[in-house]
Order: sequence, then C-alpha cells, then structure tokens
Amino acid sequence: MEDAVHEWLARELWPFVSVPSPTPSSQAAARARLGHWHKTKVGMETRAGSRPLIYILGGVAMSEMRAAYEVTRATDGKWKVLIGSSHILTPTRFLDDLKVLDQKQEDISLP
Repeated sequence: MEDAVHEWLARELWPFVSVPSPTPSSQAAARARLGHWHKTKVGMETRAGSRPLIYILGGVAMSEMRAAYEVTRATDGKWKVLIGSSHILTPTRFLDDLKVLDQKQEDISLP
C-alpha cells in the first residue's frame, strides 16, 4: 500500500495502478445516472483522490486493516484505502484454517 501511495511501484510490473490525477476539491465526482440530487445538500463534504481497493483472499488480519487505516490518515485525503477479504482472521479462525490444510477439498465444510 505504501509503495503505491508513494508511487514506488514499477509500471512494468503494476500497469493497472494509476497515479491519482489532481482534481480541484470543488469538483465532486458523480455519475451521470445519479442526476444532481447530491448537489442540493448543504455542507456536503467533497473529496478528491484515489481509492485503491485491496481484496485479500483467505482472510485479512487486524494488523492489515490497521495498516490500510494508517496509510489513509498519512496521505491527508490523497488516498482512501479500501480493504476487504473473504473473512476476518482471528487467532482461532487462523488455527482452524491451518488444521484443514492437509484435508481433501471435498471434506472441508465452508462457513
């Protein structure tokens, strides 16, 4: 996450990660299908910047969620990191996942 925010990723290896384009804060992003209902609200907060989406298969740890939060805070609104996963890892869940590593896929009950 931090490498992407600081633009340290090699473009050859990460061509789909784009550099956020500077947009004036008065210009809010809105899709045409939504109309202009959003402009009638007084005091609505507008935010410019990128929103990288990180999805982790197999579970996300609390420390990874915290890292996404800290990157968002450190960039002062330039980036808002969205993080998701198939489930949140707890110590018990992690140990349960380790137990089923040697089992056949057909024998594993999914949550």
